[in-house]
Amino acid sequence: MKWFVIVLMVGTYSDGSKDVFWYNKNNFPTVEDCHTFVYDNASLIGKHMTQQFGPKPIERVYCVREDKLELFGLGSQI
Repeated sequence: MKWFVIVLMVGTYSDGSKDVFWYNKNNFPTVEDCHTFVYDNASLIGKHMTQQFGPKPIERVYCVREDKLELFGLGSQI
């Protein structure tokens, strides 16, 4: 099973949606590998999110199994 990094940004729009970023080109064979990637690249992830969404802070970073991506509305994008 593949694992992916999902980043949720702080704030919710009036329709209830949130800014979400899926690192779909980086996938990992284990959750531990995913966690290591996030830990080792935290500052780069932060810089990348600033480029994507402006100065909005990160709410949470998840490592998500491929079969659970639909929980973030991403399952159909595989």
